[in-house]
Amino acid sequence: MAVVVTAYPTVELTDEMATLWEQMLHDVTYESAQRSLVQHIKTSKWPPTIADIRANTSTANEILRAETQERLALIESWEKSAVSLLKEGNSIE
Repeated sequence: MAVVVTAYPTVELTDEMATLWEQMLHDVTYESAQRSLVQHIKTSKWPPTIADIRANTSTANEILRAETQERLALIESWEKSAVSLLKEGNSIE
């Protein structure tokens, strides 16, 4: 919250605000929230909302990222298998 107040001097930090943000972001990792906040500060002249911070840190994004990595690994595995078959003189049908 100190970063938000520093970046957006019009924001007044209250105990209620800090409590609400803590409750609403408790399931978001610090690293994810920090990345999202930095991106928001770079691209918006308006203070972030809780939804702004959550938007780029959702579990769905992390799941998609993991699934993409798995698929890329699978494609790489297929490419290696195909090259091995071609080197051995086998046809791929």
